[in-house]
Amino acid sequence: MDLKRLADPFPEDDIEWRISRAGMGSRGIYCHCLAYITARAIHARLDDVCGPENWRNEPPQVVEIRAGRKTFVAGISIRVEGEWVTKWDVAEATDIEPSKGGFSAATKRAGAQWGIGRYLYYLEETSAEVSDQSGKGWRFASLPDKHGGGKFFWRPPHLPAWALPKEKEAEITAAELTALKKIWREKLAGESRNPAELREGFRRYVVSVVGDFPLADHACWTRDALDRCTSRLRTAQVEASGIASDIPFAR
Repeated sequence: MDLKRLADPFPEDDIEWRISRAGMGSRGIYCHCLAYITARAIHARLDDVCGPENWRNEPPQVVEIRAGRKTFVAGISIRVEGEWVTKWDVAEATDIEPSKGGFSAATKRAGAQWGIGRYLYYLEETSAEVSDQSGKGWRFASLPDKHGGGKFFWRPPHLPAWALPKEKEAEITAAELTALKKIWREKLAGESRNPAELREGFRRYVVSVVGDFPLADHACWTRDALDRCTSRLRTAQVEASGIASDIPFAR
């Protein structure tokens, strides 16, 4: 049982989207959405990685955090080397089907404690395409009353490449990412020893070569991105200070 596989990205078909904000702006209707995975997808991942006999949902609980305010508690247990290990998380009631929605949300958060779908937290609010006409793949929605309550249709965006499953040969290890950071620091960081400055400098370097993505997590990298960053280091022009003149640094 390789528990690291729990954190693998899901196929795009397993990802759901919900509207986080919508309204009327100067350019018309805007719609922002967030990606999430369903409790059903979490259970399928647990079956696949652990085997149905090696995981279980703990009995759900309802905890009153203050008068009239309750939260739902869910736990997912996995049998690790013969011992049951449980990770818990909480969620508040949802507007629709409060109990079912609350427990479902708590289950998703408990799954994230095991790494399932945690990479989706890196995705910020994403703009969705909107239209006043329906069509294939479009979803119906209503604006909030304060924005006029009008009806519109929206279509979820596509996930970025780093948030999709990778072929085995495209994956990199944590050790390879650490090695790249070491090479970058030795060649481009000069005498800097400030951790925040080094982190920002490395981030700016990677972005300048391959674009922006959650580069602190090796699971979000691809072999191509690693190779391009390594190759760029070999040709970087370095000044006397040890900082490349043609690559952004944090200073």
